Amino acid sequence: MTGFSSVRGLACLTCGRVYALGPMLEGCPDCQAAGRPAMLDPIYAYESEDACALSRVGAGHLWDYHQLLPVPTQASVVTMGEGGTPLIPLPSATDETGAERVWVKYEAVNPTHSFKDRANAVAVAMAVHFGFTKVLCTSTGNHGVALAAYAARAGVRCLVLLPPGAPPAAVQEIRFFGADAITVHGDIIPLMTQLWREHGWYISQRNAPGVGNRPFGNPFGMEGYKTMAYEIFHQLGGRAPDKIFFPVGGGDGAWGIYKGFEEMTRLGLAARVPQIIACQSAAGAPLVHACRENLPTVEPVAISATIAYSIVDRQSGHHALMALRRSRGRAVAVDDAALRRAEESLRRSGICVEPSSAASLAGVRALVGEGERLAGETVVLIATGTGLRWPATFDGISSTPPIVAASLSALSREVSL
Repeated sequence: MTGFSSVRGLACLTCGRVYALGPMLEGCPDCQAAGRPAMLDPIYAYESEDACALSRVGAGHLWDYHQLLPVPTQASVVTMGEGGTPLIPLPSATDETGAERVWVKYEAVNPTHSFKDRANAVAVAMAVHFGFTKVLCTSTGNHGVALAAYAARAGVRCLVLLPPGAPPAAVQEIRFFGADAITVHGDIIPLMTQLWREHGWYISQRNAPGVGNRPFGNPFGMEGYKTMAYEIFHQLGGRAPDKIFFPVGGGDGAWGIYKGFEEMTRLGLAARVPQIIACQSAAGAPLVHACRENLPTVEPVAISATIAYSIVDRQSGHHALMALRRSRGRAVAVDDAALRRAEESLRRSGICVEPSSAASLAGVRALVGEGERLAGETVVLIATGTGLRWPATFDGISSTPPIVAASLSALSREVSL
C-alpha cells in the first residue's frame, strides 16, 4: 500500500491465493497448472483512509479515484483526461420500457471515443510502473486505437495485431499514433505468447488466462472500468441504479463495473450492487449459453458473421459469469436486426454508437419482450463506443450530398422549406 493507492496485491478469483503486486500476465500459476480459470484481481486495503476517500471525490475523472486503482505512484500515471463521461437521459426508452428512468452512459466522449481508454490508461500506467518499453494487443478496433494512443502518450512502442476485416478507420488511427498495425491470419494466441515470453512485450488484453487456450491476461486494465460505477453512483445523486445493461464480449467491462459497485457497498456508500445484464450478439453468446445451461464456467460456442464485430466472442471470461451471478443478473442475446433498430433509436436521440454499443438498448428491449417488468426501476445503458470508425454504422446512408444551384427554388427540390 502506498500514499497514492491502497492496492495490496493480486488475488486469484478461482482459488483465492494472494500474490504480491507484479506483472503476472500468466495469472495464478496453481490454477493454470490445474487447467482452471486463472484470473488475478487487484485487492485493496478497504479499511484505509485512502480507500474511504472515494466518498469525497464525487463524479470525477478516472484518476480522481486513484486510491482504488492499482498504480502505486503518481509518477507512473498516463492520462489524457479519460472518464467523466456524461449520463444522458433517454426518455424514449423510459416510455417504451416502463422504467422509472433510463439513462445512457456515453463512453464515446473518452479521448479515443470508447470505454477502452479507461482500461488502457491503467494498463499502460502499470507497464510504465513495471519498466516495460513495448506494449501489445490484439483488437478488432477500439482497443487497439486506445492502446496506441496511450502508448504514444507514455512514450513506449506499440504493436496491434488485427484479425482480417478490422475497420480501415481503426487501422489508420492506430498508425496515426505511431503504432504498428499488422493483420494476422491464423491462430494469434501462440504468436502473442512468443512475443511476451521471448521478446519482452507487455500484453494489454482481456483478463482471461486459462480461458480459450490463453496463457496470458492483463489483471490491471479492467480496474479502469470500475470507475464507470463510481461515476454513475455520483451522477445519480449517490445511489446505485437497479440494472445496468452492458455490451459484453470478453467480459472485463462487466466484471469491472460489478466490482466498482461491490467496492462501494463494502465501503458503506452504496446500498446495493445493481443487476448486471450482459448483452451479447446472437452470433456468439457464450454467457447466454452458460446462464441458460447453468454451467459452472463459460464454455466456447460457435460464432458467425454479425455487425456486432467487437463483441462477438467464442468464450467470454469466467469473471464475467461471476459478475452476473453475484449481482443476480443474467445475459441476453440480440440479433443484428435488433441492433439496427436500437442504433436507429439512439440516432434519433442524437447519440452515435457503433452497432455493438447498441446492444445495451437492444438488450433491455429483449428483456422487456420476455416479460420483465421495470416499473419503478432506474436503468443505465452503457454505450461503449462511437460509431464513427465502424462502416456498418452508416449502412444505407450516402456520403455524397445532392448538389444544387444557390437558389430557393433549386433547394426546395431537395428539402422542404
